[in-house]
Amino acid sequence: MSSLPRAVTRTLAAAVLAAAAPIAPVALAGAADAPITWSVRPADEHGPDGRRVIDVVLEPGQRVVEHVAVTNHSAVPVTFSISANDGYLTERGSFDMLPSDTPPIDGGAWLGVPEQATVGAGESVVVPVEVAVPETAEPGDHPAGIAASILSTGSEVAVESRVGVRVNLTVAGEAVAALDATIIDVSYEPSWNPFAPGDLVVHYEAVNTGTVAASAAAVAGATTLLGDVDEVDGGEPRELLPGGRIEQSVRVSGVWPLGPVDARLAVEPLLDEASTVSAAPAMVTLTATAWALPLAQLLLLLLLVLLVLVVRRLLRRRRARLEELLAQARAEGAAAARADGRPHVTTDTA
Repeated sequence: MSSLPRAVTRTLAAAVLAAAAPIAPVALAGAADAPITWSVRPADEHGPDGRRVIDVVLEPGQRVVEHVAVTNHSAVPVTFSISANDGYLTERGSFDMLPSDTPPIDGGAWLGVPEQATVGAGESVVVPVEVAVPETAEPGDHPAGIAASILSTGSEVAVESRVGVRVNLTVAGEAVAALDATIIDVSYEPSWNPFAPGDLVVHYEAVNTGTVAASAAAVAGATTLLGDVDEVDGGEPRELLPGGRIEQSVRVSGVWPLGPVDARLAVEPLLDEASTVSAAPAMVTLTATAWALPLAQLLLLLLLVLLVLVVRRLLRRRRARLEELLAQARAEGAAAARADGRPHVTTDTA
């Protein structure tokens, strides 16, 4: 579930959609400060049917009628605006739909919904959704969303809040699964401990160049003068809708700063188990070189050299001082002997 505030002229719109879980109610101040809460769920003609998202697979030119149930959890009747629009993934990976003032150009334009639905207090209304795929539709995924919204007015701004459900709309046919990746930057982060290795950080971009959704799973490793460093998993694979892009980083630990380091990155596209794509997408393998300079070790060496120079200087000053005291003692002894009229005998103690 995701929330997206958006300011348009003097209108603030907040959208909430579900990717893999039922919609949680959204509360707004209504009449007499009574909270207005509602939810939207996939349904059949009788009511919610237990689905979390609407999955539709159609041939070009085919039509079908789906349903969503709008439930009013408030104590007063509410008239909701019903809308459909293209879907996308936010930077955090949550599913959302385009703002209501942005016309749909893909799957959202193929969904026909009524403009409004009035729902009594504590009741649900089933709203029909007509899905009509154009004859010229490209095979593959065309994500969309359906939302119920209300508009509350204040002294200066109007706030539109949407609650919706995700629609995974797939056009049957020869879909293409493909992923492209590029290494944006490779940097070395030394350890604060000069006796420990540092980390190699590989920053990359992945773009879904196919027509079906895919998840990008990354693995990175490194090669130094001491040999290969164990590969590291890039974490939970991120979903990419067709045309979508993400930027991610993989941190490879245990890299000693010994000059040039070769970074290895493999990005594998993962398809949904229900995908009908016959040819598996190819893995993308990339390499890049970074310089891992032993700054901490050089600093330690510099400190050791300075320490040695300081100790040698202190020892020399101490020896010179000692020789000065011995010379002074001999001179004072000779002077005392001459004063007593006794012959003075010097002894070399060096």
